[in-house]
Amino acid sequence: MKRTQLVKVLTTGLLIGSSAMTFSADYDFTIATTTPVNSPWGKTLSSFQGLVSEYTNEQVNINASFGGALGNDTQLLQKAQLGSTVQGAQSSGANLGSVVHAFKAFDVPYIINSVETSTKLFYPNGSLGGAAVDELQSLMAKKNLRLLYVMPFEFRGILTTEKEVRTPADMQGLKIRVTPSEVERNMITELGSGATTLGISEVYTALQTGTVDGLAIPPITAVAFGLHEVAGNINLLNFQPHGSFMTVNARAWNKMPADLQEKVQKAADEAVLENAHVFRSELTTALSKFKSQGVGVITPSEEEQAEFAAIIQGPATKIATKGFNSDETHFFETLKSTLDNI
Repeated sequence: MKRTQLVKVLTTGLLIGSSAMTFSADYDFTIATTTPVNSPWGKTLSSFQGLVSEYTNEQVNINASFGGALGNDTQLLQKAQLGSTVQGAQSSGANLGSVVHAFKAFDVPYIINSVETSTKLFYPNGSLGGAAVDELQSLMAKKNLRLLYVMPFEFRGILTTEKEVRTPADMQGLKIRVTPSEVERNMITELGSGATTLGISEVYTALQTGTVDGLAIPPITAVAFGLHEVAGNINLLNFQPHGSFMTVNARAWNKMPADLQEKVQKAADEAVLENAHVFRSELTTALSKFKSQGVGVITPSEEEQAEFAAIIQGPATKIATKGFNSDETHFFETLKSTLDNI
């Protein structure tokens, strides 16, 4: 977006909790996330900000906003689509799936089963691309969005306050917190548990009081919300992949010359790959915090994971892809084919 179009916005103090590199750029992008600046996601955005300044010789300026200063996840995605005050936003696959339906494919349990697989999917040659990504970009363009970078995937484990969960039978009768995701609710009920929709900020108290017995959540996220303090056990089940995607307004992106687009994309690719170790160390730290609280950390075998997959994967796939049009269905087939060959 041209500098002259954003001067008024950028000088009204809207970027609370943000970090602006320079005000002499030809193109300005406000990129926002709800995550803290010192989180793995925040560190990736900060790296991207610095690399863009370096690679474009300050022709492109990234105004990075952290900690939800400009809105929650849903609001930021809506603002990124409009492109007036925010030109880029970090979103979960579930949040993006409400706008670009193809992202619902990433809700399917075990469709992606490791961080390494997710990296090879999105960065097959060290840069964002590949057949699946190309189709996804086409579908996003119809919603005025573009995929800028993808952070290393996390995977949901099953956290409980008391009962150990090792087999599907152990889920019978538990009260499990779920997000508004129809796919997640289906998986929980298929396993014989009751599903209770709660916001993440409500979960700590709900676990304390017994309103719910547990939830499906990645370990890093669980620790970020202090849930290791009220947990009894966590099974690292890789119950469901959890991706974080940085999107950018397509019209704002397309206003940049091709050479600057290439430099900004290079900065995005390098920011992700250079910060991958931060996510690995954060996972190690999160598991250490669980153990320091006396929480049982269960690492399931492939056979145990297969027991869960046999019950939940088929129904979840039907729900995730329900209503897909021909282009979205083709993307899903391309995605599966690509993953089969990784």
